[in-house]
Amino acid sequence: MRTFTEAQAYAQQSLSRLGRPNAINEARWLIEQLRRDFALPADENILTRPAQSRLQNWLQRLQADEPFQYVLGNVDFFALTLLVGPGVLIPRPETELLVEEAITAYPGTGAICDLCTGSGAVALALAHALPAAQVIGIDLSEQALYWAQRNLCSLQLANVSFYQGDLLHSLTPGRRFSLLTANPPYVAQQEYTQLPAVIRKYEPRLALEAGHDGLDIIRRIAHEAKPYLLPDATLLLEIGSEQGSEVLQILSAAGYEDCSISKDYAQLDRIAKARYKQ
Repeated sequence: MRTFTEAQAYAQQSLSRLGRPNAINEARWLIEQLRRDFALPADENILTRPAQSRLQNWLQRLQADEPFQYVLGNVDFFALTLLVGPGVLIPRPETELLVEEAITAYPGTGAICDLCTGSGAVALALAHALPAAQVIGIDLSEQALYWAQRNLCSLQLANVSFYQGDLLHSLTPGRRFSLLTANPPYVAQQEYTQLPAVIRKYEPRLALEAGHDGLDIIRRIAHEAKPYLLPDATLLLEIGSEQGSEVLQILSAAGYEDCSISKDYAQLDRIAKARYKQ
């Protein structure tokens, strides 16, 4: 491998042997990332030894079933490129629906809080789309917040900040929000054991599994968020594909009104919305 052309062909062949169905695009993305990492122009075709070594390392990591996004070091999410790696949940496309709903629901005033923020994907996307809004993201995981802070530095958004804490417990009393979002853990214990091995091996269980029915954290948010919500504030939660009816019951029992469920592109339950009128 002396040229980028040869390197891309080699990467594609290696990925195809691993049975990866998207080998053509993944090989191209790896080469594009190599060029960015080594600040090489598009017309430069000579592959340096450091670049060759890095590509070999990436292919070895993929052979060990490490998530492609971890190997590449980033993922596209709602018009942003976010840095990701070990210790943080990889943002999924369906979570972009949470951002879309939040942008529509934001009343134009008041701060926004994003719980279980992980890499900061939702908080940063909202801060980018709503530059006049003040956004905070909270997560229990120090590792996840490492990536959130890296993304904040990379994107240089002035209207977002991150805090470590167990849901809202890290906030000072009296702090209130007009919009609260969360992509909480919602996988049931038994369901977690059936997730693909690559997810269980590499992505943090803390960000995925939530008790026997997957609703432990959603129950907590429904009750613990209320003192932090302004009158008529909106609560938006990403939920599991078969959790809609149960989540509606939880929200209604907690005193929320106008509770509803939005479907994702596969027509599965995905976003729970509720208003807290106090």
